[in-house]
Amino acid sequence: MPDTDRELLTELRDGVLTLTINRPDASNAIPYTVRDGLIEQFRRAHTDLAVRCVVLTGAGDRHFCTGADLRVRPPAPERPEGAPDFVVGQAVEMMRAGFQTLMTSIQDCQKPVIAALNGTAAGGGAMLALACDLVVAADTARFVDVFASKALLPDGGFAYLLPHIVGMHRAKEIVLLGDTLSAEQAREFGIVNRVVPAADLGAEVEALAARLAAKPTKVLGWAKHLLHSAVDNPRAVVLEQEGVYVELNLGTADGQERTAAMLERRDPDFRGW
Repeated sequence: MPDTDRELLTELRDGVLTLTINRPDASNAIPYTVRDGLIEQFRRAHTDLAVRCVVLTGAGDRHFCTGADLRVRPPAPERPEGAPDFVVGQAVEMMRAGFQTLMTSIQDCQKPVIAALNGTAAGGGAMLALACDLVVAADTARFVDVFASKALLPDGGFAYLLPHIVGMHRAKEIVLLGDTLSAEQAREFGIVNRVVPAADLGAEVEALAARLAAKPTKVLGWAKHLLHSAVDNPRAVVLEQEGVYVELNLGTADGQERTAAMLERRDPDFRGW
């Protein structure tokens, strides 16, 4: 049985929750236990007032994450006598409970999520990078879509997110050809926000996370939701949501602090609620 506490490291400091996939000897591929641990952490961060920003990274300097570790299988429930090994609908439910849930837990998290790409993001690891709000990559990092090359369909919401981020033609180029993208190519495609020397990755992400953690957290969460909503919904729906969030923001402590700081001509001190 994998040791989740050892294979998924968590640190909360100054409002920043850092989640580190700690399986460098396995290319930071994640078994179901680490996957479920990540889901739990993102869901907890969503409502935890102590968390104002989340950083997701991998241990070592070679791999961010290379997807699911299929060598580690979850325990299977006992089957009735005569039941087949595979039942129609079983794969669908496994996907829903697996990487699809992980991806949506990142996207739906009210707190901003930064992916610190310390190395290769491949397969499910590439999915994780796409799901995060901001991606900072070491100049040695790589982005690899391995699905079609291995006779697999892109799953976990990959085919939904990718064209929204890079456009349809580039998404097809990435998926159908499966070429490895350098960190700089991924930045040119819009997958990565910033590329920095590998030695500077930690400091760059720490500074960016500190900036986000000092901002009005509720506003960031609502803005994140509005941007996601704008991709799929008609204008009227987004404008209605916008009005609701603007009104809600008026009642937040940070909204009131903003007004007080303006009147008193000082910098606001946002608390995150």
